[in-house]
Amino acid sequence: MAIKIYSDKTKKFYDSMDAANEAEAQAQEQEELARIEKERKEQELKEQKEKAAAERKALATEVDGARKELVKAQKAYKEKLEEFCKKYGTYHYTIENAEDVPTLFDFFGNLFHL
Repeated sequence: MAIKIYSDKTKKFYDSMDAANEAEAQAQEQEELARIEKERKEQELKEQKEKAAAERKALATEVDGARKELVKAQKAYKEKLEEFCKKYGTYHYTIENAEDVPTLFDFFGNLFHL
């Protein structure tokens, strides 16, 4: 009568203790490789997220700087326009380009000093 060895780790029967130990060692090695691969992927994902966050922060800083420049330019334009209107009464200009047409946001922004 032959005795079979059952491995709780691999959930299989083996003909000898050496075969069971070897299979368990291989299973352990595969688990370790899978764990290492999972950690590597998690690290890559973390680095990608950090890089994306840094890029977003840098671009947000640029946008904030551009907004500050825009507000400064709008303030200077408003001062020059008011100075001109005080001196000459009104100011008008000809629109030559579709990009020069004020948008509804511009209208309300000027109306409510946004």
